[in-house]
Amino acid sequence: MVKIGFLEDEPIIIAAVAAKISQTPFEKGSIEDLYEECRGKKLEEEVKRLERNGEKEKAKELEKEIKRRIANSREMVNAIIEKSGHLIFGEFLPYAVFMEGLSRFAALYLWRNVNAQNLVYGAGLEASFRVMRPNRYNTAVSELGKIAFEVYEKAVEQGVPEQDARYLLPEGTLTRMIFTAPPRHLLKLGNNLCDSPLIELKEIGSEINSIVSKEFGLKMPKEKPASEWNFWEYKSHPLKEEISLNYGRKEHSISLQMRIKGSLAMYAQLVRQRQILCDIESLARIVGKGVFVLPASFPESIKKEYQEIASIAIGKQMKLLMNKDPDFVYFLLLGQEAWADIYGRGFSVLETSKSRSEGVAQWEIRNKVGIPLTRKLLKHPSITGNNKEIGPRCYRERRCIEPATFKTKKNICKAFLRDQGIWKGSLPALLDTLEEKYTTFKA
Repeated sequence: MVKIGFLEDEPIIIAAVAAKISQTPFEKGSIEDLYEECRGKKLEEEVKRLERNGEKEKAKELEKEIKRRIANSREMVNAIIEKSGHLIFGEFLPYAVFMEGLSRFAALYLWRNVNAQNLVYGAGLEASFRVMRPNRYNTAVSELGKIAFEVYEKAVEQGVPEQDARYLLPEGTLTRMIFTAPPRHLLKLGNNLCDSPLIELKEIGSEINSIVSKEFGLKMPKEKPASEWNFWEYKSHPLKEEISLNYGRKEHSISLQMRIKGSLAMYAQLVRQRQILCDIESLARIVGKGVFVLPASFPESIKKEYQEIASIAIGKQMKLLMNKDPDFVYFLLLGQEAWADIYGRGFSVLETSKSRSEGVAQWEIRNKVGIPLTRKLLKHPSITGNNKEIGPRCYRERRCIEPATFKTKKNICKAFLRDQGIWKGSLPALLDTLEEKYTTFKA
């Protein structure tokens, strides 16, 4: 069962907790423990007790520790912003909802609804599987999760990047997250989740609505996001990948529509951008195709085991789907392929080109979104301002500020290895260099 709570503090302290959630292994403490590291709330209670008992010197020492923790939190957040340019830390409000032990699917489902096109605004972070071991699973997939994690660890030991190794994992893998949004938008999400057929999502939605009622005293008409992700629709029709761009002479008038296919792992990154609507096909149709994305980094032995895991997973999915059991979503693998229509407007389209065609962006999201979009924008020079408003930072700014992966500190970006982060060629040549091979298999 998901544990859901509410934090209220200075925005920078909430942001510090978010940073900790993103980077701290599950084994090192709960979200409440991480909050205590950032703020020292329990120590404040101890200070009051000591003062009541006349132990003023001990109280002063604890007050120093509280101030140290708060100062460290502020310093940590600003250091991350300065070094990596992760500006999401400036979006936190003085409160947030946190969730401990939710499934990766529940996180994807929630984030898919949060974007400007869907009229739902919010910000947050979840545990990064690039940093911590994804070794926890809900009861529905506990057996498959253990099998998949063994192969995951084997893959990482053989040099497969964590971002690719996670394709092996089921959507029932557990994670944690923190999320902040205006009360109206929290209620939109809560109402949407309550109407889902999945018990986990219903419970999260109900708890979010209770928190809004308790903390803000609001009872608003039932409002939901403009678009929803369908569970059961079976209707299938021929699809082809395409991209359409309309432009009315001003950057804010750009209108984007893309149809792509990619892994659920890739969509999990794409939806967290929160600026474009990613309208993923129904979950039942994803099962019906049974196609899986195969990272080029997988050696032959891992490919074989991945195919075996996919066969087990698709069997479980089909069986549950036949019984109309929504738990089938937990057996979807992060590497399972789905079609989606993507909609964007205005400057969000340019931002997508910048952030998703970067060499440090995961290879699939570059292949499917960033590079095709940037190539399309290149055909409209009046939009791009001599090509300096689109494409990777190493082309726009002649620098790379995040060259290496988190754990290994090893650079795997071909453009960086060629030019040490200062790209000397043309933008089309850079896109050609960054493009990766894309293959799939059917279980």
